[in-house]
Amino acid sequence: MRSDTVPAKGRTRPAPSATDLNGATATHLAAASSDRDRTIERDREMVAAAQRSRDGFAALYRAHAPAIARYVNHRTGSRDVTEDLVADVFVAALEALPRYRHRGVPLRAWLYRIATHRVNRYVRRRGLRTFEPLSSDPVDSDAVSPEARLSQATARAALLDLRPKQQAAMTLHYLEGLPVRDVALAMDCPVNTVKSHLVRGREALRRRLEERTNP
Repeated sequence: MRSDTVPAKGRTRPAPSATDLNGATATHLAAASSDRDRTIERDREMVAAAQRSRDGFAALYRAHAPAIARYVNHRTGSRDVTEDLVADVFVAALEALPRYRHRGVPLRAWLYRIATHRVNRYVRRRGLRTFEPLSSDPVDSDAVSPEARLSQATARAALLDLRPKQQAAMTLHYLEGLPVRDVALAMDCPVNTVKSHLVRGREALRRRLEERTNP
């Protein structure tokens, strides 16, 4: 058998070449870029509507408040604090909207940045609270087994023990699904700094989970 072929049910077919792989990667990147462009264009229209009227801002709030609330709840572990901070985030957004300028950044990344500043300030001033999942959180679902629920709650509690910047990077990247570059925008820091927070955050989380599961 030639070295550039692989078996497939008795037949051989050419193994993917470097050119094929590069083409697939380029296609994926192009699709991701196109999706991002569409998101930013929708954001542009939404911001313009929000700047014109209260109804426009209400639409912006409905579109983004659930994600911001989920992020804040992951970071604070308190339902009441989440409600207060989310309200604070959107009041700040409303006040800043007249000065908002499009710079090719998703609107939600901007909102995450406001939320990150508010949460970091809260964590430093008030400390952490016991985790209380929102009704939409999987931990609160009847479909989740007691064992899985306990495991998730343990992981969330360990996350709350992290330093604010590690906690923010881990939550935005792993729980909210933001790419590293958008985490950097939300945290207002370089991409390499986010990567450092993620590495150190993973190690710190691993240690805390070991401490909680093996006292």
